[in-house]
Amino acid sequence: MQSSINRDGFLPPDPDELIEEGELPFVDAARDDADQSLAALQRELRLLRARIGMLREDAETALKAKAASIDANAHVQLGDYPWAKLALATGAAFVAARVIRSVPFGVVLAGLAGHFSEARQR
Repeated sequence: MQSSINRDGFLPPDPDELIEEGELPFVDAARDDADQSLAALQRELRLLRARIGMLREDAETALKAKAASIDANAHVQLGDYPWAKLALATGAAFVAARVIRSVPFGVVLAGLAGHFSEARQR
C-alpha cells in the first residue's frame, strides 16, 4: 500500500488549509471540470433526443405516405375491394395447386406427352 507522504517527506496539505490560504485544491478544480463536462454531455443528450424525435416523426410520416400510395395503387390496378380480389386469387391458386398434387403424376405426364406429340405434328 502506498504511503500518503510525498517525495519531500511531508504529508500533503489539508484541503481545508488550502482553502483558508486562498488556493483552490485540486479536487475542487477537478470537480468543476467534471461539472462542466456533465453539463456539456447533458446538453448534447437533449439535442440527440430532439433529433431522434424528429427522425421518428419523419419516418412515421413517410410510412403513412407510402401506405396511402400502395393503397391507391392497389385500387387503380384492381378496382374496388382490391384486397378481397387479391385474397380470392391467392385462394384459387392454392386450390389449383392442391388439385394438381392430387392427380397421379403418370396421368399428368401422359397428358403432356400427348400435347407435345400433337404440337409436333402441326
